[in-house]
Amino acid sequence: MDFKVDLSNCDREPIHIPGKVQAHAVLIGIDYKTQLITHVSDNVAKFFSCNPEQLLNQPFRVFLSLSGIDTREVNFLSLLPDQFVEGFEKENAWIVPTNGGRFHLVAHLSGPTVIVELEPAKEEDGREVQNIVGSLLSRILAAKSFQDTLDFSAQQIKNIIGYDRVMIYRFAEDGHGEVVAEKVNDEIESYLGLHYPASDIPKQARELYKKNLVRIIADVDATDAAIEVNNSITQATPLDMTDAVTRAVSPIHIQYLKNMGVKASFSVSLIADGELWGLIACHNYEPLLIDYRKRNSCRIIGQILSTSLIFRQEEVDNEQKAKFNTHLGNIIKHIRSDIDFKDALMQHGNSMLDITKGTGAALMFDNDIFMIGETPTQEQIRGIAAWLGEFNKNQFFQTTQLADLYPAASSFKDVASGLMSVAISREMKEYIFWFKKELPQTVRWAGNPNKPAEMGANGLLQISPRKSFEEWTEKVQGKSEGWQAHEISSVMQLREELVHIINERANQVRKLNEQLKQAYEELDTFSFTISHDLKTPLSSIKNYAELLIEEENLGNEHKPMLQKIVKGADRMNLLIREVLSYSRIGRLQMTVAPINMGQMLDEIRTELLNVYNSKPVRLTISNPVNIIGDYTMIYQVFTNIIGNAVKYSSAAEIPEVTVETQAGISEVTYIISDNGIGIDMKNGDQIFDLFKRMNNASPFEGTGVGLAIVKRIIEKHNARIWYESEPGNGTVFYLIFKTV
Repeated sequence: MDFKVDLSNCDREPIHIPGKVQAHAVLIGIDYKTQLITHVSDNVAKFFSCNPEQLLNQPFRVFLSLSGIDTREVNFLSLLPDQFVEGFEKENAWIVPTNGGRFHLVAHLSGPTVIVELEPAKEEDGREVQNIVGSLLSRILAAKSFQDTLDFSAQQIKNIIGYDRVMIYRFAEDGHGEVVAEKVNDEIESYLGLHYPASDIPKQARELYKKNLVRIIADVDATDAAIEVNNSITQATPLDMTDAVTRAVSPIHIQYLKNMGVKASFSVSLIADGELWGLIACHNYEPLLIDYRKRNSCRIIGQILSTSLIFRQEEVDNEQKAKFNTHLGNIIKHIRSDIDFKDALMQHGNSMLDITKGTGAALMFDNDIFMIGETPTQEQIRGIAAWLGEFNKNQFFQTTQLADLYPAASSFKDVASGLMSVAISREMKEYIFWFKKELPQTVRWAGNPNKPAEMGANGLLQISPRKSFEEWTEKVQGKSEGWQAHEISSVMQLREELVHIINERANQVRKLNEQLKQAYEELDTFSFTISHDLKTPLSSIKNYAELLIEEENLGNEHKPMLQKIVKGADRMNLLIREVLSYSRIGRLQMTVAPINMGQMLDEIRTELLNVYNSKPVRLTISNPVNIIGDYTMIYQVFTNIIGNAVKYSSAAEIPEVTVETQAGISEVTYIISDNGIGIDMKNGDQIFDLFKRMNNASPFEGTGVGLAIVKRIIEKHNARIWYESEPGNGTVFYLIFKTV
């Protein structure tokens, strides 16, 4: 398949189906069912006493015989029959003697095809590599800093492979990368600290780096070997080489390396929490093939380093989170001790500023402004509040580049390039703001990041023609350090506690609450009436569609359309029921009484496990504490939260949901956690908006009404709810209720 790559489509280049293998290796494809050879790289005769014509459409044993592979010690034919297991450990490649020397043989299943790859093997003692791996483990445990670990890892990789340059390259949130550690020969220019634009490693390449943890390019000038196929049917379906270790490389990347003067390249992926943290990127200025076993040892070092990445980051995050939680607990304690909450938020050493890494904070309340740390002026803060009231309709907001969204902020970007805010009351223009100072940077790029192009002889714009890769600097202004998940969690919890305390102390509804209450009641009545009146015509539509489906004279081509009508009617009916339920919450009178939570949660567990019975779920409930509330409404709250936890963790290998409690004097906190898909904390409290669903929830059924109902019931009970989460790492909901 021909695919011409230019600047407009480089992100879509089909690099997983190149139809070629690198020159130093041989690839053979065998049909899993017939055991006949369907694919052969055209360089097979270079290494073995056979050619593609002798092998195509022949059993694999023909190749074994012609190549002189000894099958007495290992039965390589087991790659083909039913004993072959998908997930065959490629890391434990066989070393096989042949007529052409010793080769590493690895195999994996790609659709209906068993892909067998053979590479020359060298005679080497593996004990030295084992010693290096052991030394790295000891060094990681004893390292004073993570940078020390990175530097030592780069040196060990260089010792193993003997390349001229070994870099550790870290990806930023926007996809660009920075060289954060490097070991390089003395006579070669250092790239340490240089940045590379995201376009240098396109999105689909980064995805493959997550699947293929090591990647070798032995000689950028070598001509790749084309893969010949046995018939036109096979040719029409390109061989998926995603997991092939010797897959040919994108011509864009080859040109990129040539422009750098690199002759051989090797990389090891660094994965943290399932995402590509960075790469160990290695360059050599002469062609050099790294033996398969050495590459495997480098992969192990990469995995050790990846584990260290996770451990170090969790260590830092947990320490920071514990610090924030201590300050937050002290603030809430002071507020509850009849201290004016404004004073409690402004106390030095335990102020609202201490629950984030912000450099300044401000409270807008009762038309006054209270500031701590480095902040804009009062007039500038009022301007931010006015803009935010129009720009953002949610209770939470955060950015690291305020001036890009609010141009007036450019005049005070030195103290407030970063902004995070929570609304105590948007209607009353009452907010808490946290600010982060500008971090002006001089970013050192390896060439112009705007990626200029040159017209090639083929009429296409060539990618990355930075022939010298000379350093190119850029001044980055108006940007702050990012807001971390535990900072966002702290401020959201503070808001929930603060609003709750304010409402507890209020002797009467504040000025606009009465108007809001009336508006909500009118909206509830309207929603209830409209939803109720829609049910009858909707039922008629569904009934008539079902009657037409049963009509014998109706053509088969019309039935799918009628079935879609029935399905759409069912979907609309579900939405109507949800809206009616949401509206009814505001109209219902509560019957408040003690609730046996142990009995209720057991009923909910039984019900949910029957609904989600396709995959075993570990649903653990520990020490339930009775609360005060309306039984029906509270049942709906826990069914929704626990049901979501079960549903969104169903994609995990072992779905786990836990319900725990923390009892206080007159309150109890229910903690419901899962290991599901998680929520981006930057969405703030939007998850409680009506019909709001997060982007990563699209594979799962839902209407976006459930959490809106939960929030309304929680508010009706004068309770509190907030959450902590991270995409891919599950979610924890906190619900606080009265116990007496």
